Amino acid sequence: MFRADEAMIYQTQSASRSIAFDDGSTIMLAPHSRLEVGSGQREIALNGGAWFDIRHDPERALTITVGGARISDIGTRFDVQDAAGRLRVAVAEGTVRVSADALARPVDLAAGRGLTLDPQSGTALIGAVAAEDAGAWRSGRLSYDSVPLTLVAADIARYSGVKVVVAPPLRDRRFSGTLIVGNGETALRDLSQLMGIGLAGGDGAYRLVARSR
Repeated sequence: MFRADEAMIYQTQSASRSIAFDDGSTIMLAPHSRLEVGSGQREIALNGGAWFDIRHDPERALTITVGGARISDIGTRFDVQDAAGRLRVAVAEGTVRVSADALARPVDLAAGRGLTLDPQSGTALIGAVAAEDAGAWRSGRLSYDSVPLTLVAADIARYSGVKVVVAPPLRDRRFSGTLIVGNGETALRDLSQLMGIGLAGGDGAYRLVARSR
């Protein structure tokens, strides 16, 4: 736990890290991520992924800068992922507001809603998210609903530590389903079987390829 008058930087490698605020709020920083917390504990810069469990305080909104966007919250539980050029926000409880130059107007997300934003194209997709799926990576699960294969590969790489490359012909393919991260190879094998694609490589470096006919 750290005090409100301290500014801190946290960086993870292969393991996640729990960060406690002095007001009872907590953040679970995902593997291979970086978090910078301002001295007032209300301004945060994130690179990577994190689960936020923020204590309600209408007079002290939390603002997170991540992936070209700003997320505002006064007390809720939500997950943020910035990977493969896309920002994903999933809300389990409460409401958050997402603002970005790529958005025509701020987007308010209530519990059970999620946003996927491509800051380069300005494309934003909003849909339903099961509460148990928001931040499911904390228990070793990754759940998706029509998500680009490149994002799935980036998540598996982050949470298992393996290297994953998606062959160009497959980068626009989408995946729906749930994977168990494990050591990474198991998740990739399950993914390749579910999508009918090939998996090449080994020893921590893999490539998802089109299956030869």
